Amino acid sequence: MKSIHKEIYYALPTVMKNLAVSSSLLVQRKTRYGKFYNQYLKFYSQNLSKSKDELDVIQLSTLKNILLEVSDNTEYFNGIFNNKGITKELINSASSVTELISKLPIFQKDFLKKYKQEIDNLSRRRTYLSSTSGTTGTPNVISYDDESLQIGFALLRRFYDTIGLPKEFKSVRLSGKIVVLPSKNKPPFWIHNYSSKQLFMSVYHLTEKNIKAYIKKFNEYKPQLIDGYPSAIFVIAQYINKHKIKLQFKPIAIATTAETLYGCYKAEIEKAFGCKVYNQYSSSEGGPFIAECTHGKLHLQTDSGIFEFINALGKPAIAGEFAELVVTSFRQWKTPLIRYSTGDWVKISDKSFTYQSCDCGCNMPVIDEIIGREDDILFTLEKGHVGRLDPAYKGLIGIKKSKIIQHQIDFIEVVNIVDENYSEKVEHRLLKNLRDRLGEKINIEIKIVNEIPLGASGKFKAVERKFNLS
Repeated sequence: MKSIHKEIYYALPTVMKNLAVSSSLLVQRKTRYGKFYNQYLKFYSQNLSKSKDELDVIQLSTLKNILLEVSDNTEYFNGIFNNKGITKELINSASSVTELISKLPIFQKDFLKKYKQEIDNLSRRRTYLSSTSGTTGTPNVISYDDESLQIGFALLRRFYDTIGLPKEFKSVRLSGKIVVLPSKNKPPFWIHNYSSKQLFMSVYHLTEKNIKAYIKKFNEYKPQLIDGYPSAIFVIAQYINKHKIKLQFKPIAIATTAETLYGCYKAEIEKAFGCKVYNQYSSSEGGPFIAECTHGKLHLQTDSGIFEFINALGKPAIAGEFAELVVTSFRQWKTPLIRYSTGDWVKISDKSFTYQSCDCGCNMPVIDEIIGREDDILFTLEKGHVGRLDPAYKGLIGIKKSKIIQHQIDFIEVVNIVDENYSEKVEHRLLKNLRDRLGEKINIEIKIVNEIPLGASGKFKAVERKFNLS
């Protein structure tokens, strides 16, 4: 849709919108699924069951190739290598990933935004631009070449293969795309992409009044995959469960991305749609993949990049800690991400550092949880760092939507949208559950509201800290 002028697009009747989007994305298909896609899909499909030694060889070889290429073709990395005395001979002779990575500095998102030209790989022709959501400020526009773009789609297709999707399938996507005007008050709130058997549904129209129309369209379309923001899928699932609606189809899978998948979201969605919900992680910048397997494990896909874990003190994290992901991507050659600080946090365990066989057949390491942005982690003087507060809502009825905002180190505001089942007893229970996790001394204020606005690109942040930690 990026190539369609917005004003012209929104003025079109729905039939013409469908054709415009389908035509635009048909052109993009040729860029996404070319010769590199097939080559990499074959390569990646063979890797999940490989041993640690085999995957180590892949990591080291790919890292060497990236470093050799960027040393000649990017102003930033050329300067870093010269300053650190990193020669081609040194790169070629390295015997481990750690030996090479440890010589390079970590760089931040703001640096990538400010110095895009210096980081740009001049040996590769830009064929695609991706815009990040801008949750921490203005969006960042990232360049891809054909190979980098197709690597990402090959990794995505491997994920689809592992969760049982056929080669061709019908899907519904709920994401931040403004597919119809936000002011529209009657269906359709969706647009067809005929070229990929895909339905784009708006996340900006999910009101109590409109959800019936969404469910009706789901039943007509019968998608095999539903993917997108978990908060949007959760709203629909909650309505289905509350009204005991029996769907006329059952998807093969639901895949969520771009937001934190909370346990309460997952349970509600699986109950409504009768299929498994899979979590996955990557980034618009082109970071490596983390994907949930059929046995519920979040595997670090080490053939797509290198994962480092840095704790809140800026030191290498240990098992049990929350850690920021610092990544070196093997799928982004046009805008190289080498020791790139993502700003995204995970919870790690001993298994995050070891290669162990999983019942799904994959030997790659696993993490415990994908937490989300750094400001999704709260901090109190009594409990320290606290993440994943969704268990505090388990078993509570009457709360349709909730957001936790930590304004100060000693003050947390909870805003709830509620229904007729909400009561003083439920509120007291929520308050107790939160105090169990955040401490007795912190001031917690609960408010009832009619609406909780969506954030950047239609995302919903269920937990947010408004101040920085020193």
